[in-house]
Amino acid sequence: IFFIFPYLMPNCEIWAKPRLRKGSYFGSIMGLDLPTAEQVKNHHRYDSIFERNGMLYTCRGGFIDMGHLRESADRTAYLSTLISGYLVEGKTEFSFRIVEPAKYFVKVKYPQNWNELSEDKKQAIIKDASISMGQYFAHITTIWHETITWFGFSSNLAFPENVSSFSWEDSYSDILGTHLAAKALRKNGHTYELLMDKLITEELQSLEVQSPDVAKQAVKMIKGKWYSGGFYFAVDMKKRNFDVGFDDGFVTPWLVPGICENSNPKLCPAPNLKSLSKYGIAVKLEIEPRELEKNKILRIVYPNGNSKTLEPARDFPIIIEHIRQDAIGSHGPAVELPTL
Repeated sequence: IFFIFPYLMPNCEIWAKPRLRKGSYFGSIMGLDLPTAEQVKNHHRYDSIFERNGMLYTCRGGFIDMGHLRESADRTAYLSTLISGYLVEGKTEFSFRIVEPAKYFVKVKYPQNWNELSEDKKQAIIKDASISMGQYFAHITTIWHETITWFGFSSNLAFPENVSSFSWEDSYSDILGTHLAAKALRKNGHTYELLMDKLITEELQSLEVQSPDVAKQAVKMIKGKWYSGGFYFAVDMKKRNFDVGFDDGFVTPWLVPGICENSNPKLCPAPNLKSLSKYGIAVKLEIEPRELEKNKILRIVYPNGNSKTLEPARDFPIIIEHIRQDAIGSHGPAVELPTL
């Protein structure tokens, strides 16, 4: 029964790995799906039949790719629960894999008085810390996905994904999903899916979601300027957004000039592990690339080939800057500016 109707078993739902969702690519072979906010409110971790994704346009968040938002949310939920189990066991080292082949290694240092704390106190700390770690790790995994697809990785061999690597809506949609999942996990009284339904609706309202007609107008305005071509394999992405929050701690959405003239962008804080310091917990995360593209990426940080692992906090900014310079070399400095 679990494998057929897993969403009927709320006690087990968080433990299953997140499922892949198709991004709403500009220039998609199937055409760009532009639903209403009402049509995307239902969130289902396992069953795609009752869930609709697609691209929405919001005045304060620009384009929102619901496939990216949902998958990053479910990565957060899965990792938070996985980590909680390890912390309950008192693990100081553990590893995990998510969707892509890469393997992640985590080292945890507990406070000196950890064993002196009451069980209730430990449980409260573990809940909060595991959610913070799950959100941050999920954020890192989505950055890794954008990185490896830039270098040629594809989760579906029939459709290369470098067309949409670091596209203007990806990072904001991803990071928004991690925040909604963290909020849902911190609430009590409802299932994760029902809370996500409510939070998605509230967040889209806060971002001033627009009708499909406005979304179509926004797409029309950027076509030929942010991207060109109507067939997926022939699309030329003229703009890329490399903002993942490493510079100022926020991800700034790209708004289409001329749409919602009087609206200001709603910046989204990049997840981090700073809140763990109040508990005296320290965490180190490393990633071992296992994709075919791993050597191309490792050589950016280690030209001499003297390491097989990366520290995201230290190495990802270097890798993204390399990618950014490649994009500027191909399309000029305007490639990272949301101008028409």
